[in-house]
Amino acid sequence: RATGETVSYEATTPLGRGVTLPATLGQGDTTLRTKELDVDLVETGDGTLIRVTTPRVSVDVLAHRPDGHESLGVVVPWNDKLFQYTVKDVARPATGIITVDGVTTQVSDDAWATLDHGRGRWPYDVSWNWGAGSGTTNGRVIGVQVGGQWTDGTGSVENSLLVDGKLSKISEELVWSYDTERWMAPWRVTGERVDLTFVPFHLRRAVTDLKIFSAKTHQCFGHWHGRVRDDAGDWIEVADIVGWAEDVHNRW
Repeated sequence: RATGETVSYEATTPLGRGVTLPATLGQGDTTLRTKELDVDLVETGDGTLIRVTTPRVSVDVLAHRPDGHESLGVVVPWNDKLFQYTVKDVARPATGIITVDGVTTQVSDDAWATLDHGRGRWPYDVSWNWGAGSGTTNGRVIGVQVGGQWTDGTGSVENSLLVDGKLSKISEELVWSYDTERWMAPWRVTGERVDLTFVPFHLRRAVTDLKIFSAKTHQCFGHWHGRVRDDAGDWIEVADIVGWAEDVHNRW
């Protein structure tokens, strides 16, 4: 955060070469093997071990799964035969180490992990918004999960609030307001149960153009502020929760 430098390693794996995925969430390990990028996601029973190795960066972090911790699972139907299944798992306490250019940093006590599990078939041309954040407000662990665009008109949404491990599902399409000419300006995400402002401190741009396949990502990291109504009807304050908000357009 101090330097604003982004270290990025991306890989395109034709036909999924070098990738191993479990059939079901939590029932096996996920691995990726490429020339410069190795990834292992290992379920340990009490959490998910995240190990990443690249020429400049390595990660060895455990995303803990506290007792009773809930996550959001959504099936998004494309038609009678095709679907996308996603699990968004926010506010997972994280411990471990991250090494960059030989300098190792201990992950602090107030660090959080967000896990994103998906299965199914994506449309060739798709756009989405995704926002998430984790932290504490008024002594409670808060997890925010909001999405948009890709689920519009499907009857499914991927919005939720997590408070001390208990999830409230927000079953409404939200309104995203942001300036694509000024990505670092505040973003707004609103609805009947959601009134959130996102204030960025860093922008990550990622563009891949292989003609038939392409990907364009603008992902801002920053802080969430505002309030969200839980399933009991109470407004829950969200203050200074660290996370991200992104705008993505893929042809894949």
